[in-house]
Amino acid sequence: MSFSIPYEYDDHIQLWANELKDWLPDSLFDAHVHLGPPEVVGEISSERQQTGLTAFTHLILEEINDICASLFDGKRTAGMITFGFPLQEVNIEAANAYTAGLIRKHSHVKGFIFCNPGDVAGMVRDFREWEKAGVRFHGVKPYFDFLRKSNYETDWEELLPTALLEFMNGEELVMMLHTCRTGMGEPRVQEFIGDVVDRYPKIKIVFAHMGRYFRVEPTLKFLESDLLNCPSLHLEMSSATVPEVYERVLSRRELWDRLLFGTDLPFGLWTGVEQWSQATGPVFVTRNTAVTHPAWLRRFGIDPDRLTYNTYHVVKAVKDAMGKLRLDEVQSRALREKVFLSNAQRLFEQGCDDRSE
Repeated sequence: MSFSIPYEYDDHIQLWANELKDWLPDSLFDAHVHLGPPEVVGEISSERQQTGLTAFTHLILEEINDICASLFDGKRTAGMITFGFPLQEVNIEAANAYTAGLIRKHSHVKGFIFCNPGDVAGMVRDFREWEKAGVRFHGVKPYFDFLRKSNYETDWEELLPTALLEFMNGEELVMMLHTCRTGMGEPRVQEFIGDVVDRYPKIKIVFAHMGRYFRVEPTLKFLESDLLNCPSLHLEMSSATVPEVYERVLSRRELWDRLLFGTDLPFGLWTGVEQWSQATGPVFVTRNTAVTHPAWLRRFGIDPDRLTYNTYHVVKAVKDAMGKLRLDEVQSRALREKVFLSNAQRLFEQGCDDRSE
């Protein structure tokens, strides 16, 4: 499986031009971007090349600037949370060095350091060395693939070992958390994270992909849970394209300040949406019928000609959910500014106590 990065955008179904461009704020903060040069990536086996995780392996800042100028035509990128491509074939130290260079040169880049959960000491050493060189990472990105295991096989205690949590709490860092197993819908997982936030209150956790949902119903229960009363927990929305999920989030006023726009670029350039069924499990249905199994299209009743960039579908889902709130124009504009800009900015404000209004 391989995907090329499109530099010419045709807005397949005119979703951007007709619905999204005028609705979005003029300035955006992207809370989930992968950046890294090709030279930090080692050889990827033919078997690994068949997985979606290795579909993209490198992208540099100059390229992402060009992509965003086209993808979000007329908008300004005010900030972005960046980290490398979390692949076991990546040289972690070299990937972190590229991110450190971005932090040093570009104030709008909030770079996160990679962490192999099996080598927390190595991450801490890398963090300290860059700190001595005048670069401080804004957060941490732990990832299961560095353990050479899938997310389904990785236990939470492996992904978030005590040594990592103690370090992050002491440094008051932000964590970009791609959940393991089947995501935050599992009650045992909610208990585990609840214990983490109780014991390590100075860590801000951003749940990538809305807690990585596969089935909608367990996710809706998570979004109703008392766990999300904790002000240090945030929801990043890349790849999540089901309006009902955002309706549940927005039904809780305290979560309006903790929903973050993210693209997962370049993965957000996939032209499709996530789907789940008992028969297929989690699958990604794309516009590219050479990649998507025809049976998936039939099962989910999806017309591939109505698909476009995943990031556009994410924004459309949020737009539809906000439309049901029946806010006046002033209230609507204020909420959009929060979700697409200021909520992410507040993660990095000194002395911010993260309390909702």
